[in-house]
Amino acid sequence: MKLTIHNVSAQDSGEYSCEVIGGATTRAKLEIKEPIHKFTKALKDSEADEKGSVTLQCTTEQIPSTVVWLKGHTELKAGGRYEMSQKDGVLTLTIKQLEENDTDIYTCDVGTAKSMAKVTVKALPTTFIEKLKNQEKKEGESVTLRCELSKPAAVVQWKKDSEILKPGEKYDMKQAEGSCILQILNLKIEDSGAYTCVCGDEKTSAALKVTALPPNFTQKLESQQAEEGADISLCCELSKAGVPVEWKKGTQVLKSGEKYQMKQKASMNELVIKKVVPEDSGDYSCVCGDQKTTASLSIKAKPVTFKLKLESLEAEEGGSVTLRCELSKAGVPVEWKKGTQVLKSGERYQMKQKASVNELVIEKVVPEDSGDYSCVCGDQKTTASLSIK
Repeated sequence: MKLTIHNVSAQDSGEYSCEVIGGATTRAKLEIKEPIHKFTKALKDSEADEKGSVTLQCTTEQIPSTVVWLKGHTELKAGGRYEMSQKDGVLTLTIKQLEENDTDIYTCDVGTAKSMAKVTVKALPTTFIEKLKNQEKKEGESVTLRCELSKPAAVVQWKKDSEILKPGEKYDMKQAEGSCILQILNLKIEDSGAYTCVCGDEKTSAALKVTALPPNFTQKLESQQAEEGADISLCCELSKAGVPVEWKKGTQVLKSGEKYQMKQKASMNELVIKKVVPEDSGDYSCVCGDQKTTASLSIKAKPVTFKLKLESLEAEEGGSVTLRCELSKAGVPVEWKKGTQVLKSGERYQMKQKASVNELVIEKVVPEDSGDYSCVCGDQKTTASLSIK
């Protein structure tokens, strides 16, 4: 009896037996020795672009029983990006969707022989696949500028015009995969400009326009009452600093000077009125654009009193006499009397007022001019007697 095995390979190694039905059995071991393989066509070094594919191919004289592909010292398995095939003595490895780290030495190991070649992956230049977009925001808001690169982990730099930006309270910079984000917080007018994301020789730019919010009064004027002679301060606050304002009393625009002092510190505005008088009473306004705040000021007049009273006099007939007194404030109207008779200015009587001093001059006095003379101001009065000899 005879068993013939054609085209033996290492897989045919093992124990074989021949059994006679109902009789004896005989066994034997068969060991197939791997032939010394020889590559008739070796692997060749290859170059390919990132994202592309590369095929490594070699040929052996005899069909190997085992084939192992290595990247460096790491064994590769078929599947995913790796395709492996074997047809007769032609051995093929295809690598798809190449990455930069696929650059390495690749080996085809058939047991008794090896073939090696270097694969070099040429990196594609990083480009912006999504560019920055122009944006318009309002003062005080935040804005997010976003762009996307063709590959992740590329180093980028952010600029405003020609100034390089640094992360901090104002700027928040993030990078996730290929996405690059710049967030600008609490926008101000001066944040308007051109913003650029730079990656190597590539860049993308966009314009940011920040529109100003109209200022409004966050603290309004408050109505006040004050005594005559005091200094008064009217204060208000705007939502932003350094904005020009105009002060008014009624419809009259006020100007800074001895009487009015106008101050501005950051967003605070102040009007100081010096030594107020009853005539300063009225409505005061602070105007900023179409915004306005108004408050009333009421000045309580000080009661007028005689600081210097009339003094009794004696005079010779035919001469002139001057009666003099002084009030606590200037320019207040007074009335002169002799007894109960109200005197009028004329040839005999001259009435003078200079600041707070009031005078009555009597010309060419006669004995009949003797009597009590009074200067009356409201409910205040001073009296003195005149005696003509």
